[in-house]
Amino acid sequence: MNKEKPIRVLVIDDDKFMLEFVSHLLRELGVSEVLVAEDGKAGLFVLSAQVAAIDLLICDIEMPGMDGVEFLRNIADQYYSGRIVLFSGVDPDLLKATERLATARGLNVIGTLVKPVTIDSLATILKHLADPVPRLVDAERMRQIFAVEEIKQALIADQIDLFYQPKVAVSSGRVTSVECLARWRHAQYGYVSPDNFIPVIEQSGLINDFTRTVLRKSAQQLDLWLQQGFDLKVSVNVSMENLDRFNLPEIYEAAVRECNVPIDRVTLEITESKLGKDFAQTLDILTRIRLKGFGLAIDDFGTGYSSMETLKHMPFTELKVDRIFAHGAAEDPAARAILESSIKLGKVFGLNVVVEGVEMEADYALAVDLGCDEIQGFLIAKPMPASEFIGWLSDYEKTNNRRLQ
Repeated sequence: MNKEKPIRVLVIDDDKFMLEFVSHLLRELGVSEVLVAEDGKAGLFVLSAQVAAIDLLICDIEMPGMDGVEFLRNIADQYYSGRIVLFSGVDPDLLKATERLATARGLNVIGTLVKPVTIDSLATILKHLADPVPRLVDAERMRQIFAVEEIKQALIADQIDLFYQPKVAVSSGRVTSVECLARWRHAQYGYVSPDNFIPVIEQSGLINDFTRTVLRKSAQQLDLWLQQGFDLKVSVNVSMENLDRFNLPEIYEAAVRECNVPIDRVTLEITESKLGKDFAQTLDILTRIRLKGFGLAIDDFGTGYSSMETLKHMPFTELKVDRIFAHGAAEDPAARAILESSIKLGKVFGLNVVVEGVEMEADYALAVDLGCDEIQGFLIAKPMPASEFIGWLSDYEKTNNRRLQ
């Protein structure tokens, strides 16, 4: 817990005894200010009345009137960015489902507590307050909606930069490739993540120019690394909105060959949940992309509507298991089961299996034990600009790869 700054905690529970009990435990642990509310509506009122920020919100999920799920929906709509702990006496699976829902809404859930709460479990939670907030951009900025014309000018002004997130081979512990991730270098908001502008690009007819630009920049950077002696490959995300023209394989082939990069060092990632458009056209284009020599990854596997049917028909070379099945899988039996079955399915189809979104060593060890080929996630490294990557790679090869093996 942070000793320099007073900690402010809001506890929400309809049980008055529980409010008093948890407040007492928090004060025993050195929390200087504990606020309480007896239901979700009261919690919203307390939050709205604050001038100083609430550092930690401890919320029951089973309450009369406005329950915890409704409360979380409301604070997500208000871009609440503080830390959250969920606690309840309900079935652990239901508590876990609520945690996933809150996380999906962009809330920063740092843990769950099962009633009766103990001082040791609270102390463990409070230690997480010293951890850095995982996202550098605040919630309001993340949800900023941009106009088409502003994005068009950003493309013209070359304001799209690439960040690179490494993937590590389980067999050797070495970095084998990087995923190339677009960031908009915005004059007012700093680096803006693609979630905030890609949908606008897809809907406005700019996606083909955008993807070709990202692919060309990725190939140019790979060419430079290869010349410097680094044995790497790159992965580039392709929108389903790109798959609207039969000459797309030639367009991508030309973009890579212009940079003197072997095509087999480039993998194109397609999101599974968006593969349900024109099946015949999609299969035609993806098959010809593979014939050109590109690798082809099915991204966010497990989140789409027809996973096994997709694998059966589409010419993929790689399967990327979605982060929601990797995060906390070492402790979550349901997530572990899906992670294990996804890895096994990928191996049956002869695919290179990548587990992405790994943030904890226990989840890394589990993914390795389950037989995946590569791992990607914050435990290894966050996405970084090219100017930082080589220095990071040098440090990693000296230290971190031995730690993770």
